[in-house]
Parts: sequence; structure tokens; C-alpha cells
Amino acid sequence: MSTPTASVVICVYTEERWDAILRCLDGVSKQTVTPHEVFVSVDHNPEMHQRLVREVAPLHPSVNFLDASEGPRGIGTARNTGANAATAEIVAFLDDDAAPEPGWLAALITPFAQSDVLVAAGRVVPNWLGTYKAPWWFPPEYLWIVGSTWRGFGKDHSEVRNPIGASMAVRRSVLNELNGFDTSIVYCNDETDLCLRIRKAHPESRVLYAPESVINHEVPAARQNPRYFFKRCWTEGTVKGKTSEDHGRGTLMRELDYCIRYLTTGVLGSLVTLRLGRVVFLVGGFGTTLVGWIYSRTKRALAK
Repeated sequence: MSTPTASVVICVYTEERWDAILRCLDGVSKQTVTPHEVFVSVDHNPEMHQRLVREVAPLHPSVNFLDASEGPRGIGTARNTGANAATAEIVAFLDDDAAPEPGWLAALITPFAQSDVLVAAGRVVPNWLGTYKAPWWFPPEYLWIVGSTWRGFGKDHSEVRNPIGASMAVRRSVLNELNGFDTSIVYCNDETDLCLRIRKAHPESRVLYAPESVINHEVPAARQNPRYFFKRCWTEGTVKGKTSEDHGRGTLMRELDYCIRYLTTGVLGSLVTLRLGRVVFLVGGFGTTLVGWIYSRTKRALAK
């Protein structure tokens, strides 16, 4: 089976990321494989859409700028708007604060030469703005907090449950079949929900990790502090509560394996090297996420 064509969808929502959007578009324009088409999908911000058409479209005449204002506010609506406009076999998604390396798209669509691959996951490298490296206390096991590939995500070219939403590709046919992303999930985990639905509809299908497909994902200063760390852990726990209710507790086996294999070894390794501050965040992050999950499940149970 030959390598398929790909449409690229960049989801944007705020002018605060204007410079990042320009960097993202510049990266897409320098790909070693030319996209079939490129869409910038603007989530519920008509003024920004007009500015993009006015200022950026002349610089990127092949890019299509979409006003994603129909449906609930959130990245799911932006992704679905782009996917619905796409005509290529594969739809590759990028966040607005992601800068793709030149080989990003070529590596991301390579797994689709295998007919049973319905989703591909790229590698997401954090770009720590202002510091150029992670805070001393930040455990690599928690890089999912800043939307990046974490320790324990998956082995090279291995099968994974779901990609990181900042860099992923999906067969357009399965997006159409399952009506795209769940727009009721407004913050995170809509890609997890999609992959769980894909597996249910197509049990033989695979999601493959393509580590050569690299993007650099910006991490602003506002996300480099303990307050954001624990807030994001809490949110993850509450969202996972919804996921386990919608799809069954068995869908969280990946999280259980992650806790047993990687958080445990992370704690032991930090103790051996006397990085006690990191231990606090490894254990505290787990506890906060677990309490968020319990809160979510309890709240939903009482509402029934």
C-alpha cells in the first residue's frame, strides 16, 4: 500500500499566540512532504479569523482559513471543522503553539502504509520558553501536563492507546464514520475518547507511535510553576473520571501500568539520587489526579 496524501489542520483560538501561529505555519511550509492542503481552523473568534485572512493569507496563499464558530466552543469543534473541510486520505492535526520539524509530516503519515493503522502519534518535545529546560522539580513522567511526550508514553514505533493531540494523524474515513471528536470534551482527552471509540468500532485497528515525527511544543512561563502542575493533575483526574464512566474502568489500564512501572521507578530513582523535591511532585501529582478521579466519579454517581 502506498503512502497516502494528508491534509494538515492547525487549530487556533486566541491572538495571544499570534507569533506561535506564524511559526507553526512557517514550519508546515517547510515540510519534506508537501501537504495536500492546509487549514487553519479558528475556534469561535471571528475577529481573529478576519485578521488572519487579512494579514496572513497573502503570505500563505495556499492555506485555507476556516471560521469554526458552529457548535460548542472548544478544540473538538475546531478539529472537526478542519476535518470536515479536508479531502485527503489522512488528516494531520497540529496545535497552534507547535512548531513542526521539516520531517514531521512525512514520518507521521508513514505508518498509514499499513491498512490496519487508523491513527498515528508524533513525538512532542517541550520548548520551555525563557528557561530552555524544565524546572528542577519537574518529573519527566509528568510531561503530559504540558502536552509533551512523557517518560512511559511508548516505545519507538510501538502501538499506543492514543496520541498526544498536539501532533496526531487520523484516517479521514474513520473520522467521518464516527462523527469526529466529541465536542462536549472542551479541555483535554478528546483524542483519547476518539481512539477508544475507534477501537470499539474496529477492534483490529492500531494506533502507532512515529518518534521521527517531531514537533516543538511551547511551554510558557505560566505553565512552569507548581500551581499549574497540580491544577492540571486535578483536571486530568476529573476528565479521566468521565472517560472511565463512558468507556468502562478497563480503559484506564494504561494509566495503571504507567503508575506501577514509571511513577514507582521515578520515585525510587529520585530517592537514590537525593532529588527529594522531585519525589514530592511525583507523589503529589499522583495523589491530586487520583482525588480528582474519585471526585468526578462520586459526583456523577450522586447525580444519577
